[in-house]
Amino acid sequence: MYTKKDYDFAISVNLKHSCRNLFKGNHIFNVSIILLSLLYCFIFGYNGLVLGLNIFSFSFFLYRFILSIIGLIGDKDSGSKVQYSKDLPRYCVLLPIRNEPIPVVEDLIKNMNKLNYPKNKLDIVMLVDIDDNYLEDIKKLNIPSHFRILSSEATFPFTKPKVCNLGLITTDAEYITVYDAEDQPDKDQLLKVLYKFKDTNVACVQCRLHYNNKINNWLSKFFNLEYLTWFSTTIVGLSKVQGAGAVIPLGGTSQHLRVKELIDLGGWDAVNVTEDCDLGLRLARLGKTTVISESYTNEIAVKKLKYWIPQRTRWQMGFMVTYINHCKNIISLYKDLGFYKFIHFIFSIAGNFINPLITPLLFIIWFRSYFLGYGGETFLNKLPHITLIGNLILIISIHLISSIKFQKNKFWYMSFFQPIYYLLQVITVHRAVYKLITATYKWEKTVHETET
Repeated sequence: MYTKKDYDFAISVNLKHSCRNLFKGNHIFNVSIILLSLLYCFIFGYNGLVLGLNIFSFSFFLYRFILSIIGLIGDKDSGSKVQYSKDLPRYCVLLPIRNEPIPVVEDLIKNMNKLNYPKNKLDIVMLVDIDDNYLEDIKKLNIPSHFRILSSEATFPFTKPKVCNLGLITTDAEYITVYDAEDQPDKDQLLKVLYKFKDTNVACVQCRLHYNNKINNWLSKFFNLEYLTWFSTTIVGLSKVQGAGAVIPLGGTSQHLRVKELIDLGGWDAVNVTEDCDLGLRLARLGKTTVISESYTNEIAVKKLKYWIPQRTRWQMGFMVTYINHCKNIISLYKDLGFYKFIHFIFSIAGNFINPLITPLLFIIWFRSYFLGYGGETFLNKLPHITLIGNLILIISIHLISSIKFQKNKFWYMSFFQPIYYLLQVITVHRAVYKLITATYKWEKTVHETET
């Protein structure tokens, strides 16, 4: 069982960059950006608004496209780099579980048992809150000896990173990773990751996530292509173009770190609803290197919009929280990252929510230009059409390329409808703004369902 000291660590009371007091402190940078944007619109009027919004939007999609093309040429994790030995280090696997039905938990145990790693070197921690609906039923399951159940107090914050911090502080392992309730990691993933850690400069290994539903509908197909592109090309490109100390928004699962180093970092931020993105940025600020492994973790994508919207809202809100929190001391952030990586921070983190936020304005501008006539400069009259067509081509192309290269054309036809999926994200980002204001630290849990 954990102590009060452990619990204090778990809620990140001493974390340097915790977002616990998000709206307190210095917000000069973001306030200045807003004021300068308003001044820009006042000086240049509608013409300036058309030019600025269209340039930013196209630049964002072009940036993502270039990263993905660069990421197509990734490093290789060949099977020859997997070395099984009795001298392997102790490995902790954290399994945050919150109100997961017993069939989901049973599948999770089976998936963890498939890991190709000595059982006596594994510390698999099932993190179940004491008020969990299924805790007593989970205790009755036939749980292997290298598993243990660790229950957190049912107090604020009710988040995944809080319970992960409890697992972190109570393990005697040398390495640690996190898997979600529906995860099916490559059985050799831990061995492949350890090969990456032979480079002492590597602080974190992010494995690739892939949604691989047995039964698919239109939403899971969209999700499949999105994650395939993001984890197999985009963040690989981020790693390659930035080099050591790259700013990489980590995935919420299959991130592998050294236990001691993570504790020294302060663990995960317990009140940040995307603790993964925040951790990736904190690693970069300290000059620590994150690398991408070709080992995959299969997940089950939600197939119902009523579950997808809260999930995506939380992710979008987390990007906002991370951006706002780290920009409170913009001078320190800039010094830590330098100019080049700071630009990547703006596009890879802020751009993820700014671009969908401005999308409704872009459509209004395009509608006015196409149906009502612009009546201004010829170039600015055509710019909204050029941007719209350009963005559509970029979105479709990279998803189509990813499908062809990594999935033998599976769901390739959905690439042409991917812009529709992007519009759903536009809805969630505006919902995220509302949630950011009204429920900054509330964790909207994703509902997991078993597949039959």
